[in-house]
Amino acid sequence: MEFSLQRAVLLVLGGLVPAAVFIADRAEIFVAVTLVNVLIIWGSLHVATGGSLRPGSASSDAADPGEA
Repeated sequence: MEFSLQRAVLLVLGGLVPAAVFIADRAEIFVAVTLVNVLIIWGSLHVATGGSLRPGSASSDAADPGEA
């Protein structure tokens, strides 16, 4: 069986499309996982520096100066 350069190029190009679709599909999951990791790190740093994760709670910066 003769295997020409043209046939090799067509095989590679034919495999590139499904590979690109697979990577693009997985990229969405990668972005979601990265976003979750960023939120977890932000929350951890916020709590470690004395903040709170509750949205309605006032931070120490916004406290009334008379209470200090």
